[in-house]
Amino acid sequence: MQSSLRISKPVIFLCLFLLVAQFIYGANTVRTSYSARFFLVYSLAFYWALGWWFINDARNHGIKWVDNSLDMGMFLYVGWIFLIPYYLFKTRGWKAIYTIGLLLSACIGAYIAGVILSALLLNLF
Repeated sequence: MQSSLRISKPVIFLCLFLLVAQFIYGANTVRTSYSARFFLVYSLAFYWALGWWFINDARNHGIKWVDNSLDMGMFLYVGWIFLIPYYLFKTRGWKAIYTIGLLLSACIGAYIAGVILSALLLNLF
């Protein structure tokens, strides 16, 4: 019996990026140091990874309006928080709750892990 779960490279990259970035963000929160460079790199990489996944996933599901849009980057930048859940529910139905839950739990879990580890290391040194 073979699994029907197909994980593409954009999904793997997006998940790994969110885990690492949220961990670093949580660690920086405890240290109360704000890095403008980190925020810039995080923003650019997040929107690039999100756009890569979105376009790749839309091609796999046969959604034509994604490829025909002239400014998908700006569209995702402005409305990604509303567009991505709508897209997931439109293409996957109620199974989208699993995807959204997985991404949210990965982000929140990595953030909390970064906060805890940074707090422990700060108290040790």
